[in-house]
Order: sequence, then structure tokens, then C-alpha cells
Amino acid sequence: MPAPLRRRPSRRRPSRRRPAEVAGDLKAAEGGDVLVLSSASVIKALPAADRVDRLALTIFPVFLGGGPRLFDGALPAGRWAPVRQTAGEDGTLALVHDRVR
Repeated sequence: MPAPLRRRPSRRRPSRRRPAEVAGDLKAAEGGDVLVLSSASVIKALPAADRVDRLALTIFPVFLGGGPRLFDGALPAGRWAPVRQTAGEDGTLALVHDRVR
């Protein structure tokens, strides 16, 4: 699990740079993990640029209509190893996979 925040996040404006560039800078900086939530466009860009080490997906057994697809085909070339899977009481399924490098 990522470490808790030690200070309040700054109120900076969103970056106009490509997500993979920002992720590369964050990975090179001292600190913890980078977590991306609820942004299909960012989540799609990072695996394509080989900037993802772990995928944590939660599958809900409810269809709410259309929306952006996370994976428009296969994931980028490479291997993924299952780390954990947990079934929830409500039918959800939490999956965690690490990239094998």
C-alpha cells in the first residue's frame, strides 16, 4: 500500500504534458508510488508507454451503459503475473497483476 500523505497536495493546475512524460518524471523523483484513478485516457496512455508496473482492477457485475474502454485490444507486449484476487460479498472482483520485467 502507498504511504499516507505527509502534507496537503498543492493546488497546481493540471499538466498539459503527455501522461507518460509526467509519469516518467514522477518515477525518477524521490517518493512513493503513483496511483491513477478514474481516467481512462491517462490509464490507456501509460501501459502503451511502458509506464505501468502494477494493474489493480475492480470488476463490478453491473452494466451501466456505454463509456470509454480501458483496453481497445490486448495490453502492450509483456507478461503479467497475478498477485492477488479478492471476491467481494456484492459480486465484485478485485484483481492485481504485476508486470514481469
